[in-house]
Amino acid sequence: MSYDQLRAVETTRALEPTHRFEDLLLYHVAFDELNGEPRTEAMLARLLATGGRVVVIGESGSGKSSVIAAVLGPLSVMLPERILPLRVPVAAEVDRTVSEPGLLARHIARFVTRWATQERFSPAEQADLRRGAGIGRRAGSSEVRTYHVGLPLWMANADLAHEVRETGEAYDERGSSSDAIEHLRRMVALFGSHDLWPVFVFDDSDTWVRIPGSDRSKVANAFFLRGVRMLAKELDAGLVLAVHDTYLGLTGYRDASALLTGEVRIPRLRAPEAGLHRILEHRLAVAEVPADVGEVLHPAGLAALARYYDSGRGIREVLRVAQRSFQNALSDREEAVPPPLVAQAIAEFRH
Repeated sequence: MSYDQLRAVETTRALEPTHRFEDLLLYHVAFDELNGEPRTEAMLARLLATGGRVVVIGESGSGKSSVIAAVLGPLSVMLPERILPLRVPVAAEVDRTVSEPGLLARHIARFVTRWATQERFSPAEQADLRRGAGIGRRAGSSEVRTYHVGLPLWMANADLAHEVRETGEAYDERGSSSDAIEHLRRMVALFGSHDLWPVFVFDDSDTWVRIPGSDRSKVANAFFLRGVRMLAKELDAGLVLAVHDTYLGLTGYRDASALLTGEVRIPRLRAPEAGLHRILEHRLAVAEVPADVGEVLHPAGLAALARYYDSGRGIREVLRVAQRSFQNALSDREEAVPPPLVAQAIAEFRH
């Protein structure tokens, strides 16, 4: 392994633990493959294929968003074509938006309407759409879903996009909460008239627990108690919710869970060393770095990463350590990552 190849691993961001949602599916290695049993991605697909309202449960950095992207993304062939995922960000919204049903309904309708109005897209969003189309072409036409989460290619259907835009723009935002919910109900019915089953995806709803020095459990509780209850009871649509482990004890979650049809729990790796080797191997392949994991990372370093994972860390944290190890190796002008630099990176993140 040359120094230039080691630098290529870093400059391609192959080991970067967090990527934009639209990119996650490219880097994800299915837990079904890693653990040798169809209890994660395949289970989520089965539950959604039957019109389910599903929660994906796991700790921060465990892979919830990656699993959602893998099942609902453009490279997936796991779902019927009629399923239309609609990703709705909520983490950055003000508290009232996610805790009051009428405001949440209005937020969802406004967000979907905006996706149907391509001329309002920013240059960055336009680039995302072109990039998504490129992913589709690379995957091959037989493996690309027309409707998928993250990149709203459903609007390529001009008639559907026009109807969604007209429905959205006809709503008077001065109306009551009941009016907002009824408006969202009509939008759902519109998709149904095109033989599409909308699935509202909230993959960032676990972000509230990751704000340092702030207890956001009240926001999460209200979201489940009022918002999710409204979505489950008032709309003929599916749901996918990312749920942090700590939410399970909330009164709101326990109340809403009775209205949901299933749950998928993100598993731990059964064989951490082999699993992490496969994840790193895949990331090198995606980044088109011509090297084997053994050339990049000493076996003892991989074993150290596996022990770090076994100490209760998530995959995201392990990737952060791996990335720091490579950065340190570059600084030291190494041609590969020796075990001491993995130990040094682990020590840095433990403080």
